[in-house]
Amino acid sequence: MINRMGLLKVTKRKIFIAALFFASILIILFVWSELRGRMYDLHYTPKDNYAFKTPTKVPFAEMKVSDFSVVEDQREAEMSLVNADKNMMDIRITSSKPEYTADKIEKVKIGHDIYGDFIPNDSGRRVITWKDDRYYEVIYYPKLTPKEVSKTQLIQTAESFQ
Repeated sequence: MINRMGLLKVTKRKIFIAALFFASILIILFVWSELRGRMYDLHYTPKDNYAFKTPTKVPFAEMKVSDFSVVEDQREAEMSLVNADKNMMDIRITSSKPEYTADKIEKVKIGHDIYGDFIPNDSGRRVITWKDDRYYEVIYYPKLTPKEVSKTQLIQTAESFQ
């Protein structure tokens, strides 16, 4: 019965269509992963001469600093980034270690000799934190799911601080 319908009959045309279908899926997956991992330049220099490092790479196009505030003693700073698509990130620079109560905290390597903590889901946010000259936090606020920004993208943002 199956042979009469032609389902088991393998022809060159069926092989070509199957190969074309699988190649299309692979191309779509490759393009999606490349676009997801893409980083964009952030052109920002604080107006005043503060001793804080700021990122030079961000995971979204056309991100702008919407707010930059410094505590009077210049020990802490906070900056907010946003773009036209409402992708939002906060960066906090403090002299005290940030505390998180998330269930899952993963150690990650940032650059050659710095280690930090990656929190994949802290009340719906993705966070990476590390200590350099001060404690730095990059907090991503997702529009849909925290996985919109990958762990690799947050690490690349952290590595770009200058």
